[in-house]
Amino acid sequence: MENKWKVLVTEKVGETGLDIFRNAPDVELDIKTDLTSDEIIRILPEYDAILTRSGTTMDEAKIEAGKKLKVIGRAGVGVDNIDLPAASRRGIIVINAPSGNTLAATELTMANMLSVVRRVPQACTSLRCAKWERNRFTGMQLNGKTLLIIGLGRIGSEISKRAKAFGMDVIAYDPYITSKKADNLRVELKNDLEDAISVADVVTIHTPLTEETTNMINKDMLRVFKHGAYLINCARGGIVEEQAVADAVREGRLAGFATDVYTSEPLAADHPFLAEDIADRVVITPHIGANTVEAQSEVSRIAASNMLSALRGEEYSQAVNIPFMEQTLNSTQRKYLALSRKIGVLGAKLAQVRGAAANNCHVTLRGELFTDDEKRAANQLRPYTIAVLKGLLEVSIGSSVTYMIAPLMAKDRHISIDESCGDAKTYKNTIEVEIETDKGSVSILATITEEGRQRVVRVNDYWVDFVPDGKVLIFQNHDRPGVIGKIGSVLGAANVNIANFALGRKEGSGLALGALEIDGETNDKLRGELIKSGDMVWVATVDFTRAC
Repeated sequence: MENKWKVLVTEKVGETGLDIFRNAPDVELDIKTDLTSDEIIRILPEYDAILTRSGTTMDEAKIEAGKKLKVIGRAGVGVDNIDLPAASRRGIIVINAPSGNTLAATELTMANMLSVVRRVPQACTSLRCAKWERNRFTGMQLNGKTLLIIGLGRIGSEISKRAKAFGMDVIAYDPYITSKKADNLRVELKNDLEDAISVADVVTIHTPLTEETTNMINKDMLRVFKHGAYLINCARGGIVEEQAVADAVREGRLAGFATDVYTSEPLAADHPFLAEDIADRVVITPHIGANTVEAQSEVSRIAASNMLSALRGEEYSQAVNIPFMEQTLNSTQRKYLALSRKIGVLGAKLAQVRGAAANNCHVTLRGELFTDDEKRAANQLRPYTIAVLKGLLEVSIGSSVTYMIAPLMAKDRHISIDESCGDAKTYKNTIEVEIETDKGSVSILATITEEGRQRVVRVNDYWVDFVPDGKVLIFQNHDRPGVIGKIGSVLGAANVNIANFALGRKEGSGLALGALEIDGETNDKLRGELIKSGDMVWVATVDFTRAC
């Protein structure tokens, strides 16, 4: 063939994926490893696609240099090394392989768990030093012990199966997983993280790194651990506060700690986990969770096959961005798409208030705007419904949730999705979302005014009217004189300014619902003071700045 797709591979990936490209008659494959950033930038203009791992940073400079780039592939899960907004602006599809290393990461977690409770690496080192110290290496059995899994996604679910085979009692904490999934795995789902940690003999982490999970296991949380418990982190660096964990091991609050991931990699010589005085209770590995022959073969196959399909214009999956969907919408539709995502964020926060995960999401679209999609395939979700799901899941998973994979992630979490359309009522076009949880439902109604302003006009049974922009403090309070003044005083003392205020009342209930657009930061302590001083039933902060 005269015109072939030129594909560049910059790192060592599984031969299975490379063979897909080698055997494709319409592909010219170049494997060039150990390139510097400048060398990559220099040669990228001639390539249609690039396949990388974590060692190649696809920043804005490289993406701009790739004038012909149509696809960026990542033979692995994370895409932290790829500038997704820059790729999306250029219309470049970014593809990864999120399921390819699930079993590899699962098995490494079990290996590290066994290693730290039985002190296997330390015993091996002792023997190599010509010592025979059997009494020194008395460990703990897993049988009969309680394992807490923080994050019951793909890897957490596989961990639960293997831990049960070892005779462990398995509990889990994951506010974004329904009780149905936990029941299917025969795992007890805990609603309170501190309570769950306090009863666990072993705690293993399997969550993504998000704003919510950053330093989740910090100095304060470590005090909640049962004395002599073990902690395992094979998820993401940054979830545990590293110095605090090292101190907890040093002080004996943790009997041991095992990890494969770190806030900064590779480790500096003075890293807390390299301290000699805790070496006999710490097991550390150099981020090898995906490093099995099978995993590398599978992630390369998934990435390469989908990259080739995307280049050919055929059906593909595992795209972590989907810029073409927004490009097909007009300006009004895009505004409603953004509004839908914000409704999802708000819905997730209100479900958190109820203390339960979503198990059903129903989206009702009313108005002429939503009746002009005749080209939509049967049973295909409308963009607005997908945007609601994206916002709903972003609160727990982070910005890696894309329009393409949001419905799949919802399905994985046993969230049923349905949508309907109807005639307009009070407003010209509206989006209504009802989110059902095990502890009740949350409903939101929103619209865009003739002036183009986004408005949330109803939350549950309360008619309110506020703009979902910036940071909004939303709360339910007892409807009596002086409450709003108290709220203003508490916020003022904390240097938090009120930019806008909206209040909704429900006749005969004795309660009201308020929304304050604020300038400033809030934390659990401040929200606690508001509940105490402002006669509030509950309060939550919703950050809409990232959902624009």
